[in-house]
Amino acid sequence: MYFKKIISLTLITLLALSTLLLPSKTEAATTAKNPINVNAKAAFMIEASTGKVIYNKNGDERLGIASMTKMVTEYLLLEAIKEGKLNWDDKLPISKAAYNVSQDNTLSNVPLRQDKTYTVRELTEAMSIYSANGATIAIAEKLAGGDETKYIGLMNKLADKLDLGPHNFVNSTGLSYEDVKGKSVQKNKSENELTARGIAKLGRALIMDYPEILEFAKIPKKTFQEGTDDQIKMENWNWMLPGLVNEDKNLPVDGLKTGTTDHAGMTFTATAQKADMRLISVVMNVIDKKNPKDQHSGARFVETAKLLNYGFDNYKLVKKELGQQLKVNIAKGDKESATLTTSVTPSFVVPKDDKVVVASKLTLSDKLTTGDGQLIAPIAKDKVVGQAMVAANDPFSYGYIDNAQGRIVDVIAADDIAGAGFFLSAWRVSKSGLLTAKDYIVEGAKGWFE
Repeated sequence: MYFKKIISLTLITLLALSTLLLPSKTEAATTAKNPINVNAKAAFMIEASTGKVIYNKNGDERLGIASMTKMVTEYLLLEAIKEGKLNWDDKLPISKAAYNVSQDNTLSNVPLRQDKTYTVRELTEAMSIYSANGATIAIAEKLAGGDETKYIGLMNKLADKLDLGPHNFVNSTGLSYEDVKGKSVQKNKSENELTARGIAKLGRALIMDYPEILEFAKIPKKTFQEGTDDQIKMENWNWMLPGLVNEDKNLPVDGLKTGTTDHAGMTFTATAQKADMRLISVVMNVIDKKNPKDQHSGARFVETAKLLNYGFDNYKLVKKELGQQLKVNIAKGDKESATLTTSVTPSFVVPKDDKVVVASKLTLSDKLTTGDGQLIAPIAKDKVVGQAMVAANDPFSYGYIDNAQGRIVDVIAADDIAGAGFFLSAWRVSKSGLLTAKDYIVEGAKGWFE
């Protein structure tokens, strides 16, 4: 990357900045308060397309994730199908470990047999709808060449690829050691753990890269092995789906994954979309205040509804051009300056009642600029000449899911920038030399970017 020269930082509006601009990062850490109280050890919410964080309570504390672990297997499975390594109709055998776990009806399971094979699709339905643990082990073993222990390595590689942050994986299912002892290959007594931010990253990657996962996750009820002696009715553990006990008519929830163990408590990653804005929320270690020992109450769904309704009621997704913020000086051109544009119109998540205030920080490519920061002509229309970090007003200064203060977008030439002829170049040099790049900084916006 050759993006080092900061060219401009400005605003596209002349609003009174003192009431709208973000506090500095240090100030935000000491003064910002969450707008709602979520009864969970950790809670986190983002807008999916932008990665904008809308809520953060202990989002960077590593906690138990229980069966939310299965989102890792869903991602790796869909990746394998995309790459042609597996097909939905492929039939998988059932190992002793998968069989042993599947026979435990105190766990979430569908009954599996070792004298039968099952299609990838029906095992995926069992995993995604009913959180079936034996079915998950069967899929994981297939992805790892028959060895669930090696599968942990695949999980760790995916965590690094998606930059999930601090994590610990010991099995494919999210079950506690006490639940799989003697039935599976797990030797490590520790638990699967991630941060709420990491889970939100995983959920976002799963939905953005493989949106077909929602076709499984949104199924409220289905019968496994219907018409056979092994048939079992599967009701989705996500009770916020249409027709289930914790449905919220205001929230079109269509995913994503629950989890419960003694270590993790009640956890849930949810997602819902209204118009073009999709929210992803995470709650971890939710305790039912009325029944603290009840790990199968609707408390996690109540807290999730609180998050999602807050997000949809108070925020909107808007597109906004940067206008004159991307005006730069030109060297050796037929013009002394030009206004660039972005390759796509940036989207921003902003409070519904606020006027949109946008700031940008432009960095041009070293290869295309002079030593004093001017863009060198000629430049063809639509040529990528640099990048801009962009952000909009954020009253709680949560930033983005990758901990950045803004999103990065490519900057391109809006039109052809022609080179100057001989006489024009000579006249400019004799007049005062080339113009240097200006740094457009609004004093009140310095805290927007480091």
